[in-house]
Amino acid sequence: MPSTYRHQIDIKHHMKFHHILLKNATFLLFSIPILLLFAELAIAADRSQQVINSVPKAERTSIAQVSPVQVTKIQINPSDARLEIILETAEGRSLQIDSNKFRIEGNNLIADIPNAVLAIPNMQEFSAAEPTAEISKINITQLGANTLRVNIIGNGKPPTQEVALKTQGQLFSLNREDAPEEEITVTGTRTARPTRLTPSSIAVIDADKIDQNLAQDLRDLFRYEPNISVGNNRRYGLQDINIRGLGGNRVLILNDGIRLPAQFSFGTSSLGRDYVDIESLQRVEVVRGPASALYGSDALGGVVSFRTIDPEDLLKKRPDQSVVTSLSTNTETTDRSFTNTAAIAFRDGNFEGLLGYTRRDGAEARVPTGNEFVDSRSNGRNNWLGKLVYRIDATSKIGFAAEIFRNRDNFRVAPITIAGLQSPTGFRGQDETLDNNVSRDRFSISYDFNDPNSTSFLTAAKAQIYYQNSNVEEIRTQDFVRTGAGVDRRRLRNLTNTFSDRILGGEVEFQSRFKINEIPNTLTYGIDISSTRNERVRNGTENRFNAAGANILTTNVVGSDNFPVKDFPDSDTFRLGIYVQNAIDFSDTFTLIAGLRFDSYHLKTKIDELYLRNSPSATASDFNDSAISPSLGFVWQTSPEWTLTGRYAKGFRTPLYSEINSGFTNLTSPTFRYQTLSNPNLRPETSDTFEIAVRANYPQFNFNLTGFYNSYSNFIESFASAGFATVNGIPNVSLFQTQNVAKASTYGIELGSEYRFSPTNDGFSLIAALGLTVGENQTTNQPLETVDPIKLVTGLRYRAPESIWGADLIATFAGQPRLASNRPANAYTPQGYTVVDLTGFYKITPQLTLNMGIFNLFNSQYFLYSDVRPLVTAPAPTDLARFAQSGISLRAGLTFVF
Repeated sequence: MPSTYRHQIDIKHHMKFHHILLKNATFLLFSIPILLLFAELAIAADRSQQVINSVPKAERTSIAQVSPVQVTKIQINPSDARLEIILETAEGRSLQIDSNKFRIEGNNLIADIPNAVLAIPNMQEFSAAEPTAEISKINITQLGANTLRVNIIGNGKPPTQEVALKTQGQLFSLNREDAPEEEITVTGTRTARPTRLTPSSIAVIDADKIDQNLAQDLRDLFRYEPNISVGNNRRYGLQDINIRGLGGNRVLILNDGIRLPAQFSFGTSSLGRDYVDIESLQRVEVVRGPASALYGSDALGGVVSFRTIDPEDLLKKRPDQSVVTSLSTNTETTDRSFTNTAAIAFRDGNFEGLLGYTRRDGAEARVPTGNEFVDSRSNGRNNWLGKLVYRIDATSKIGFAAEIFRNRDNFRVAPITIAGLQSPTGFRGQDETLDNNVSRDRFSISYDFNDPNSTSFLTAAKAQIYYQNSNVEEIRTQDFVRTGAGVDRRRLRNLTNTFSDRILGGEVEFQSRFKINEIPNTLTYGIDISSTRNERVRNGTENRFNAAGANILTTNVVGSDNFPVKDFPDSDTFRLGIYVQNAIDFSDTFTLIAGLRFDSYHLKTKIDELYLRNSPSATASDFNDSAISPSLGFVWQTSPEWTLTGRYAKGFRTPLYSEINSGFTNLTSPTFRYQTLSNPNLRPETSDTFEIAVRANYPQFNFNLTGFYNSYSNFIESFASAGFATVNGIPNVSLFQTQNVAKASTYGIELGSEYRFSPTNDGFSLIAALGLTVGENQTTNQPLETVDPIKLVTGLRYRAPESIWGADLIATFAGQPRLASNRPANAYTPQGYTVVDLTGFYKITPQLTLNMGIFNLFNSQYFLYSDVRPLVTAPAPTDLARFAQSGISLRAGLTFVF
């Protein structure tokens, strides 16, 4: 059989196989949540009927309760920080502890735990005499059929040392009403765990912190986070999130579990990943380092997970009301921006709903010196968010969400620099504008089940089906004037580029808790599947005018482009991931967490006339790959205050559609002719990461120190040199192709701490955070220049009693980056800087809060390395000031919840 014919058969068979795989996987994905829903309803109905049948008719008005949680072991653990009463349960079930119902009676601290029974052999009650000098006795007794009472009897007075119940790793203080809530992460292990008891290094930023830091965008969001930065392009705005030296598409960004579009760059266009308005967020979590074992491709450098506000988040602020409204307004002086947000949430029976809207307007930010180099800019943004939730019962709910994001950014090059605009031969620039319009629409339906007291194998499940449509439209005008002789004296270009990213997908996730040889296991497992469509079209015309101003020619041949064209063929990317993770609690102080994920990745392309228009010889290839990503971590509480964690994680990133296929030829330039080539032989980027951390948690002091080492292989370099060739009879045409070219490594530390001078949660405290990453390109033996310099954040904090008001004085110190030694001798080297901010808040009433901040208190002129990194291979440009951060600025925000 001829090889070509055999290849065609293989392709058809391959396509048929993947069509069948997609159809079956989709059926599985869509059917599981439906089956779960019907099963849950059937189980609930069956349980209710059984209870009804088991009681007399006169008593059938009562509602059945789930079976009580059995407390099988109790430990008393006194320490310098607190006295812990550790309650272990059968099958690792969770106790329904409500700290709002803890109370003091005389000399006693009392906590009643509903739906719980004491199930220790040969023991009717638990008693411990004089565990500390302040406590004469601890009694745990059965109060009624299904309630446990914990009674701590003080010696002549209520105990002043902290006394806390501990279950499932969480602490509930009986006598510290002002104790800060335990910080919980979901992203780190896909299950709710305290961040201090998670192997990964995780940052959690909630809505209160966003408000108190007066964050206006992604860059503000991570301003004080070590080893996290946000890049910026002066034309196209915020670009990507860099974690430990890796950014771009090596960081996975999720919004309510839906991946956001990848960053795309080609020529002068640089389309970033700023698709989320932070006013819509309730919470942000960042996993530093690979997380492919849970999230698959792109989680090579880390994961950023945004969670938008839910109806219950707003309703909790006024628990006595069924309708809650939040109104807020914010302003900033250097970019003259205003942000206004309104949100309303309601509860009516089993229904909850939310509708929110944000409007932003702003301009270019002014800098301390050199404002003549700052480009003119105006920005307008609208974001609508709507959610509807139906609670089937206390453990299950169905949700619908819709979000509409619109961002308009108008940009004009500063007159002082316009002459340097890249121009046709014999011309110079006299004006350039760019209107960049970004949109994102997403719709999702979800099902959630969570019953920690379930006696069945399944304790939690969730499913989501979603569709997201993201688009970018660039409308650019370029105006050139001739500098010498010629018929046409002026050329005006009108260019329109579009980029689209449409994703349809879904996921199902389950959680089961069980015991093997009395060792509790928490198993998390699931499937996610998606199909993404990407398209890119560039179009434009050039109008040429004579000395009289008359249009003498209109052409769609602009420079080397014969418009319209496509930078890459239309591409469909299919992703399928199957993962499992097990958290094994060998004891109350040691947990092992192991995970494994299989990913399948398939790219299908379609060549059309627009793709071939600029380069008729261009090729495009389909691409298939798969990967297995393991992870292994541990959490060891060496004492109630100290925890040691560690982990190994494998990460990977599959090549993108735009990296595998490219077809562009420029043979018109008199000085530089080139052609880009596709590369179907690209291999995924991979990483191996090792981390170890020590964490301390005292009533007045917390501390965490993480050390990490990452080894990367097959780093992908976009458009690396691939030699020379003769193209269309023209010799010495430079060839460029995206290739696997480098091995790299990074290592470093992250530190965070707070010391409170008062044993209560108010008063003064010292805060500090440090991020240091060292990166090496092991192929060139040069520093990895994507790594940010060392950053130290330190400050003095004050919180008034009951947090009526508070203030933070924060200083940020950044060092000088490590750069390649083979740069030109006169190349620009960014310098370190120090900047000081002062922020504060005041609760005028329980419903009305004022936030204020003075940023860059001393009006320092400084540059973020992520902004000026493209400049380090050449002398400092004359317009360097346009890259500076804004000078001293005042921000203020007012929030009213009623």
